[in-house]
Amino acid sequence: MLVIALIDGGLIVTKCKVFYKLGVPQSFEPVSSQKFFNIMSEIKQYAALEYLVDVLQKAIIGSKVKQLTPDESAIIDGNASIRLKQHSESKGNNVVISIRDEKEILYSEELLEEVYKIQGRKDCPADLKATLAPANITINGINIEAELIFHAVRDQFYALNGSYEFQKFIERDNQKLKFNMTFGDELTFALIVINEADLVAIEAVVGESVPSAVKAVINADMETVRLDINSEFKKD
Repeated sequence: MLVIALIDGGLIVTKCKVFYKLGVPQSFEPVSSQKFFNIMSEIKQYAALEYLVDVLQKAIIGSKVKQLTPDESAIIDGNASIRLKQHSESKGNNVVISIRDEKEILYSEELLEEVYKIQGRKDCPADLKATLAPANITINGINIEAELIFHAVRDQFYALNGSYEFQKFIERDNQKLKFNMTFGDELTFALIVINEADLVAIEAVVGESVPSAVKAVINADMETVRLDINSEFKKD
């Protein structure tokens, strides 16, 4: 028996049945590309991971899911992918879901907020709410809330003055971010953002040689951003 599948007009080896009579194929069973991925990776996964993956896959049009192991999946979006892995904290029993999204698909698809509030979805079962509520979800090594805060800080600087531009990360450590920004054509300074339990601390590190008037502008903008960010993320 030859085992093939017709996927979106293409021919791929899989578990579909083809019956032969006198050497001539009589019928075959076409399957969708998503079903092909499911067939090739029939793995029983952790419920929290599976739920999050399912929500994101449905939100990213045209994406497919490949289950790699019971604790890891990949969402395939064209030539890019998002890797999700579930494990437990080294101290305690809370779930950790680590997301590797090098192409920032979740940001471009405006899904960071969806991940952040995953336990609050109406279709989230009660047992998963209890698992996901205290879970530490990280994206590219950064806590999901800290990731949201970074994008909010950057966007608010942009909104305040078109002369600001993000350059590169210097440090990414769960709840702490340090990155370079430019102001105008030549001035580069660092921003340190720390997401603490009850507040977001933001510090601008500006070189001593920078004119005091320019420092004053940057520090004033930083204070405006700090107040807005804390109002948004630390309301309680």
